[in-house]
Amino acid sequence: MDSTATETISNNHFITDSSLQTIKFRYCHIYLRYRNVFEQFSEVVRTHYPNMIIIGENYPISSWKIFLTRILFIIKILLFICILLDQNFFLFLNISTPKIYLWALENKIYACLIIFFLSNSFESYLITTGAFEISINDISLWSKFETGRLPTNNEFIQILQKFITN
Repeated sequence: MDSTATETISNNHFITDSSLQTIKFRYCHIYLRYRNVFEQFSEVVRTHYPNMIIIGENYPISSWKIFLTRILFIIKILLFICILLDQNFFLFLNISTPKIYLWALENKIYACLIIFFLSNSFESYLITTGAFEISINDISLWSKFETGRLPTNNEFIQILQKFITN
């Protein structure tokens, strides 16, 4: 699934003053529901304001979260390698080996599964923004961060009509 979807609308149905306006949806690409809401709202815009440009894109993740996710991925791979190859890196560091690591060396499959699921869960948590932001010409119309929820279809249509008539 492409994280950026751009569509230019050029039908001749209801030509309004929206002909030069751009509506931008920025949402968390992890949630399929948000993608579906974007597509549903895009259809509403196409129907009522066919000349409006519609842009849907992934809400940006902060750089420190991306960095932390990459570090976590590297640590996960290194742990897999050490456990599967029976390497005790604590001996190289001149540190006593923790009991959990000794258990991991004895139970490789379980340990790798636990590491895999826990690290993937944490990585997903880090890269999930939960965002759903709507703006027209960089003027914010709706922010899930501010409201804590997604707009309904009726709310979205009312917000659009209010903005276009002003």
